[in-house]
Amino acid sequence: MRVAVLGAGAIGSLVAAKLVVSGYDVLVHARGEHGAMLAISGLVVNGHPELSIDSKDWTVSLDEVGIHPSLKDTCDQVIITSKSKDTRRLAELASFLTNGPVLSLQNGLGNLEILKENVFENAAVGVTTNAVTRINPGCIEWVGKGSLIVGGPKGKEFEETLSCLNASYAEEVSSILWNKLLLNVAINPLAAICGVKNGELRKEPLLSQSESTMIEAANIARALGVSIDEDHQLLAKLHSVLDSTSENLCSMLVDVKAGRETEIDMLCGQVVSRGESLGIPTPLNGMLLSQIKALK
Repeated sequence: MRVAVLGAGAIGSLVAAKLVVSGYDVLVHARGEHGAMLAISGLVVNGHPELSIDSKDWTVSLDEVGIHPSLKDTCDQVIITSKSKDTRRLAELASFLTNGPVLSLQNGLGNLEILKENVFENAAVGVTTNAVTRINPGCIEWVGKGSLIVGGPKGKEFEETLSCLNASYAEEVSSILWNKLLLNVAINPLAAICGVKNGELRKEPLLSQSESTMIEAANIARALGVSIDEDHQLLAKLHSVLDSTSENLCSMLVDVKAGRETEIDMLCGQVVSRGESLGIPTPLNGMLLSQIKALK
């Protein structure tokens, strides 16, 4: 079975590598120096455990060059792992590559809706707390093992495909999206603004601010009727993720340092906009939204 991984940065490269090791025929779509190294030299994964993928073990297409017409409808499944700003473009590419199911394995809210515009009932959504960092082009580090949950109309099919990453299926899609978003709003913007590794958020006063931001967002989810954990369970999960990814530089901090556009609009921005529609103030998420945008 051929599986395409589109937008292969750090997490996408890990997914693609694990699929190769599991025996799948893998098409990787990436960009820049990292994409070039995947095509020329393959991939080195440091961490849990270390593994190496030779360039001959997969097929690589480069975003700068585009997809060859001969690849139309050649994939059985597609997994999108890009930043949210590229979702719409890659969803269109996914519909070119396959008539089968397409999974959004991305941060934030709104990606599933974009995906459904292009692949309709073949859409699926997933979230992961695996922490992966790109060390340099062609080399990533699996900093911390986490969970991977899939849902949506075709989520069950990806549970099997991604069994190499211990994927599990959840019927309630809104719940899994919001539970991941709660971790993201609690960790990413604060770590990016302060310029620290995730583990530094375990110290006061950063820990209290991280926790309060999460609970503020959780209250919006509950007001929307989304089923999420109780506050004490959410905070326990936050502490666990901070511990397991203590040495990780979150993706938002990496983007800020590189002067790239962040995903803050799909994270805190989504909390703020949904809060406004409900008439519920979200000052903590609003402050982080403004501060991250001011760093551009």
